[in-house]
Amino acid sequence: MPEPLEIEFINVYSPTGDGPINRWIIAILGDSEPEIDDTIYHWVHIRDAEVAQRILSENDVSGMFQLCGRRAWTQKMVVDEIRGLWSRFQNAVEHTHTIESLSEVPSPAAVQYSGERRRPNLGPLHDALVACGTDGWRPMTAMRVGLMECIAHSAEQI
Repeated sequence: MPEPLEIEFINVYSPTGDGPINRWIIAILGDSEPEIDDTIYHWVHIRDAEVAQRILSENDVSGMFQLCGRRAWTQKMVVDEIRGLWSRFQNAVEHTHTIESLSEVPSPAAVQYSGERRRPNLGPLHDALVACGTDGWRPMTAMRVGLMECIAHSAEQI
């Protein structure tokens, strides 16, 4: 019997989830300060994780793989991005945009994390996806887009 496909999903977030990103968003939407620490994450949206799993499964790939995002994110970077996106969202709803609020605000993603990286080994996942005829492990959901989806979902729940 062939080895089964096993994927360890690491730092996967979802608009309907209850992980750290969702808790930070709920805190910010509630005018509270999110609790953060020095843990580094390699975030990836659930949609990208599901696509990779589907491709591997449809191609009868077996083995153990780790799946997470490719870049390191500090919690402060993510929380700052959530704050900026929430502010823009509120300005749009309340028609209170200013020149400054509409100016190109650099994403924390533009800041490279320079600390120690302990990212799981994505090489086997990347190679398996390449063997399936894809470009390999290249998550398509930008962090800003994923965070806006999470913010929109949380805002609907209030």
